[in-house]
This record gives sequence, C-alpha cells and structure tokens, in this order.
Amino acid sequence: MRTNLAAVAAATVFTLLAACGGGGGGTTEPDPAGPGPGPEAGPAPTSALVAMQSTSDGYGGTENSFSPASVRVARNGTVTWRNNTDVAHNVTFDAASGAPENVPNHSSGDNPRTFGTAGSFAYRCTNHPGMSGVVAVE
Repeated sequence: MRTNLAAVAAATVFTLLAACGGGGGGTTEPDPAGPGPGPEAGPAPTSALVAMQSTSDGYGGTENSFSPASVRVARNGTVTWRNNTDVAHNVTFDAASGAPENVPNHSSGDNPRTFGTAGSFAYRCTNHPGMSGVVAVE
C-alpha cells in the first residue's frame, strides 16, 4: 500500500508541475494575441490639451516642443494648444483635408480647434524647426 501511495503522490506532483509550467524558471511562450491593450485602448477622449514649450537646453540654447507631441480625440473632439512661454508659437497643419484652421503666432493663451473629420493630422510650428506633432482623430 505504501508503494502505491508514493507512486500516486509522485504522479500528482508531476502532473501539477507540468500544468503550472514546471516552476523551473524556464521561458514562456508569447501570447499569440499580442500584448494587452496599452494606454491608447478604449474610446477616444473628447478633448486634449497640448502645451507649447520653450525650455533651456542647458547649453545656452532653447528647446521648443509640443507636449505631448501626439494626442488622440474622438471625431468632433477639441484640442487646445496652450502657450504660457512668452515665445511666439503657431500651429500649422500639413496639407491634410479636414484639418481645422491653423493657429496663428501667439505668445500666450489658449487656442482650441475642433476636429470634425477622422484621420491623422500632422502639424508644426513654422517658427521653430523640429517642433511638430500629430492629432489622431477617431
């Protein structure tokens, strides 16, 4: 009887270890469905805020940027560009149909724009090379 009990116990442990992946620190197979949803999951928000920034680069120069550079909103959602830098910035959309009116040069204040057409809308500040962003409208 003892031999059968030991055999059953050993078989049970082996079955449990096999079912749990062995517990030996081996590798696991990637999920065939891919990684879980990231921060872009879920319905698109109806509004977004983009700060226009002008900061010292630490070497006597200035770095100008949009923060965040990429946002997403639902169709008919509003993106507001906020400039609190006292530096003149603008928002000029690339030649994409459905883009709202450009935001003219300004050094302070909020400038909202509503996006009625789904798509991806690249924009830039024409005063500062490399200062660019994208609005994804769903």
